[in-house]
Amino acid sequence: MPDTEITFDSGAVTHYGSLRLPDASGPVPAALILAGSGPTDRNGDSALLDGDIGTLRFLADVLEQHGYASLRYDKLGSGLTGLGPYDVDDIAELGFTAAFVEPASDALDLLAARPEVDATRVLVIGHSDGGLTALDLAVSERGDRVRGVGLLEPLAVRLLDLLTNQIDAQLSAVTAAGQLPTEVADELRVALAGTVESLRTDGTIPDGLPEPLQNAGLVAANAKALAEEDALDPRALAQRLPGGMPVVTSCSAKDIQVSVADVAALDDALAHTALTSIRMQSANHVLKDLGDAASTGSDYTLALPYSAEFAEPFGAWLDAAR
Repeated sequence: MPDTEITFDSGAVTHYGSLRLPDASGPVPAALILAGSGPTDRNGDSALLDGDIGTLRFLADVLEQHGYASLRYDKLGSGLTGLGPYDVDDIAELGFTAAFVEPASDALDLLAARPEVDATRVLVIGHSDGGLTALDLAVSERGDRVRGVGLLEPLAVRLLDLLTNQIDAQLSAVTAAGQLPTEVADELRVALAGTVESLRTDGTIPDGLPEPLQNAGLVAANAKALAEEDALDPRALAQRLPGGMPVVTSCSAKDIQVSVADVAALDDALAHTALTSIRMQSANHVLKDLGDAASTGSDYTLALPYSAEFAEPFGAWLDAAR
């Protein structure tokens, strides 16, 4: 069925979204779909990339095929929701919980209250950074509203650990290519380590940080949001999920943003749940099938098919979670 446009208020912001209902009678199971980091909208498209990604729209399609209703929305900083009454610095100052977790909670209420939806069978499915939001929501005081959780190509380590690993890999690559002196790379690593310690100790970013680190988002305006999100350890949150809860994780050997090893460690923390682990060989981070090609990030907007390696076991999990 076609999407129905909806709005809901969370704090001072009106969020815009899409409700999808299956062609079925009676209250049906449903899923709240949560986008990843950055200006990623309800469909999974990013204002930073020119072209169609569509991952979240694809998830709504799969959910509909398996008899689920779904709600996805433009989170703060994306799509029609935009910045609401805020400017960019205001969003960073709001922090991760107020900007992203609380709206997800309000969206969950909206979805569960629909007469077409069985409020006892509502899943929360997060892609990429949205997986952290899904986990935090599921273990919150109102987490009893969540029947099961989907963690698709999820943030599986603390945010600043991931950022450190990514920057270190980039520095190693440019020094190996002779594009940056080793001593300069080492200075950047020292500055990065100090910044991580400062954020974790008192939530601040030191003055005079080298420009390459500022370009990576390590600026004072982002300090609160970074510190608050980093304080949420995905593995610690995973251990707090109820025993036997239906959970699915996915990751791919070709994902350049999330490592299989990190998701495997997250799976270990989910051992007490009813866990399904989807492991893929040819999908990229946005669940498009690359075939024999490698992912560079530029492939996210290519007109590629979505991964059958993902869709088939994910659909089976949805059927079992009903």
